[in-house]
Amino acid sequence: MKTNFLENNHVVHCAPSTVSAAAEDYANTSTETTPISLANADGAVFIHTTMANLTGNSSLYIVAADVATTPTTTVAVSFRYKTIQAPNTLLASGESKDLLTSTGANIIYVLEVDAAKVAEQGYEYVQCVSVEVTAAAVDGAIIGFLTGLRYKEDDIGTQVA
Repeated sequence: MKTNFLENNHVVHCAPSTVSAAAEDYANTSTETTPISLANADGAVFIHTTMANLTGNSSLYIVAADVATTPTTTVAVSFRYKTIQAPNTLLASGESKDLLTSTGANIIYVLEVDAAKVAEQGYEYVQCVSVEVTAAAVDGAIIGFLTGLRYKEDDIGTQVA
């Protein structure tokens, strides 16, 4: 079976450099991705990668948001997650509204939310939020993409404001 990831999913540049302080501490204090519209998708996936991290940790949330630009109202929604440490060790998986990251390097956090969970709150937009719990520099990045596209990837246009 052929998988066309790039045709069946829409990669979203949801965490430009203006969102996080710097790659040297991407989880500094509080980081919010750009709100992403779920109007044309069944869900969203956010991938947090941590390359170097001695002592820092954060709480990760996915929130339903009221508008595409600076939201005034957000509500935490439940999401599915997997925590994977290099080279390919599953550390944890489950469902939650709040995921506490671990200290340590080379860990990937995959968070998946259904559009229906966001719609239950009466909203169309979703953000991934990281709130620093233990302050320390964490090298990493956030990548987001839409899943279950309702239209061809080339036809949906941008999903961020």
